[in-house]
Amino acid sequence: MPGNIILPQWGMGMNEGQVIRWLKSVGDTVSKGDALVEIESTKVNAEIEATADGTLGRISVAEGETVPVGTVLGLILLEGESDADLPEIKERSTDRPKRNDSARQNRQRSDGGARIAATPRARRLANQMGVDLDTIDSGSGPRGRITEDDVRAASDAAASVPASASPSSSIPLTGMRGVIARRMMESASAALVTLHTSADVTETVAVQRRLVREWRRARVRPQYQDLVIAATVRALGEHPLANAHLIDDEVLLFDTINLGFALAVPDGLLVPVIADAGSKTPLELAVAVRDLVRRAKSGELGMSELSGSTFSLTNLGAYDVDNFTPLINPPEVGILGLGRVQQQPAVMPSGDFEARSIGYFSLTFDHRAWDGAPAGAFLRAIVKGLTAPDWMLG
Repeated sequence: MPGNIILPQWGMGMNEGQVIRWLKSVGDTVSKGDALVEIESTKVNAEIEATADGTLGRISVAEGETVPVGTVLGLILLEGESDADLPEIKERSTDRPKRNDSARQNRQRSDGGARIAATPRARRLANQMGVDLDTIDSGSGPRGRITEDDVRAASDAAASVPASASPSSSIPLTGMRGVIARRMMESASAALVTLHTSADVTETVAVQRRLVREWRRARVRPQYQDLVIAATVRALGEHPLANAHLIDDEVLLFDTINLGFALAVPDGLLVPVIADAGSKTPLELAVAVRDLVRRAKSGELGMSELSGSTFSLTNLGAYDVDNFTPLINPPEVGILGLGRVQQQPAVMPSGDFEARSIGYFSLTFDHRAWDGAPAGAFLRAIVKGLTAPDWMLG
């Protein structure tokens, strides 16, 4: 019986995917592990691999179509099978329209020629650099596939042409921006409440300086966010209601802490996930953050590293923001917003004034899943871990 090529669900927030390009043609021999089709879903591109040896017998979903998770994209004929073994073609629902990507990477060339062939990393780089793949006549990769070097060369060539005085182009809510828009709408539909607080983090800043020497062996320079992440993970271990998902009418609590952290990229926003963060030391958490950031910027993150978070953190401190209202990443029930650290005069127990480092924190939580008192206790636990931070040393 022919094997199905099924669109999998890469993460709980994924509902659909768009077929960008078939990497094999009907009749091609395929081996287990071969990349068959390139899919765009939930902010990144990924490839579906063959699960068995055989021949690509049928392509059921054309390039450019967007279909739900679980859809059979095509069929693989196993050894000894022929076209006669293929099941009868059933008409698929046409309720879901094809998506027209404004980046133009997924449509045919304007001259009516063949569909553009480009690697996933070349597509991402083209989006980031604003390069239209239509302008690249042929790629330097195998079978003329466009590579990252081709995109960079096209960008350099375009930079030498004087800019026209045409109006600014529109930015349709498709691709990554479309995903962000949908996720924000999902978040806004929850019963959101935000708690704001500030805390004296002078000792945290002092510990940050002390960790410079300790972490030097790992070639990691400690940042304030590293210590906040460590304190948040510690608090999540003590407050299980925060480490949860709300799905339908059920709150699912997790023993494993998978911490997502918001990362600004040229096209919008990614949320890489530190898997099993509760088992990591502050240094190990910092190393994981840097590895994820590096690979996010080079377009190397996979779907598994952008899904499965149980709680998230977002940081606007670098933009001199004190308090704000972060939106949760459904189906999570909470997110911590990190503001700046500011020097302020404070009255000490002696009655004297002293300059202290004051940090700002905003916790948004879904009131359907937990109440103000436990949410406040969780936020207090994070602050406590920062105002008495010696546990991060050694």
